[in-house]
Amino acid sequence: MVTIDSLDKHILQELMQNSRMSITFLAKKVHASREVVTYRLAKLKREGVIMDFITEVNIAQLGFMSAAIFINIQGRRQKEFKEFLAKATYVSWVAELSGIWSFGFSIIGRTNEELDNIFLKMYNQFKEDIIDHRFTLQKKSMFFYEKYVNRLPEMSHKKQTKPCSIDKKDKIILQELSKNSRVDVVTLAEKTALTGPAVAQRMKKLELHNYIKKYSLFVDVSKLGLFQYSIFIVNKNIDEKEKLLGYLRQDINVCFIAQYIGDPFLEFGVFVKDPYMLREKLHEIEQHFPNNRVIEVSLFQKEFVSVGLPDCVFE
Repeated sequence: MVTIDSLDKHILQELMQNSRMSITFLAKKVHASREVVTYRLAKLKREGVIMDFITEVNIAQLGFMSAAIFINIQGRRQKEFKEFLAKATYVSWVAELSGIWSFGFSIIGRTNEELDNIFLKMYNQFKEDIIDHRFTLQKKSMFFYEKYVNRLPEMSHKKQTKPCSIDKKDKIILQELSKNSRVDVVTLAEKTALTGPAVAQRMKKLELHNYIKKYSLFVDVSKLGLFQYSIFIVNKNIDEKEKLLGYLRQDINVCFIAQYIGDPFLEFGVFVKDPYMLREKLHEIEQHFPNNRVIEVSLFQKEFVSVGLPDCVFE
């Protein structure tokens, strides 16, 4: 756990809303000098509170889809499997878990068949030690990083626009932004052989047409003194689904929601300062939605691959 004060928290809040914010503008927002903000930002990065500056990209706009995989694997091969996932060019997020599963992660592919082939290749490599697994196609995921520092995310007022055609230079911009959302326009201009204004114009196009959904932060919640859990629930009352989603979006302790294709369950993340508070939070949700049935709870030990785009998207 790292000690952070109100200024650190304010910096995190602002960057979770927009991690491309300039230091000058950020300093004005948090009422501090540029020098102090630069120092604090470097400190949060050095101490591991900030793991990555991320860009949420709409993979469907790029012709890709994703699957969430949960695996329980023998302890003797967990280190090797973890290293395998960290290097895989098709993995976009990984967490070590405690509970039913050893790891949870997402893989990216163009089709169901490609996702199936990716998983089978992985499975065959470790099949002697895989105890159990779950493979589910992802329908929609929502992340609410701001809640980690006690702020509800701002509602998006983006107009729905049709996808536009993008070229190789646009993809280079997306690739660099997915590695680091704070990469400067000068660097992007060098990578694409464009002028700075041309890069800025292309970025606005990618934002307008929903290729880029948001610039934010990927943080280590354990450094903030928080415990994060993955909760799977089933609710057979279809009419309650939208109300439930709305409730979870507004709950200050719910940090993500994941929906899956063709599956009756819903996954959401809950973070608490004390593990004993988890029971209270689940009871609170149950009071509002008595038809919910919790079918699975896992503790996030460590997220070590962020939600950025894997290399396979740009191959």
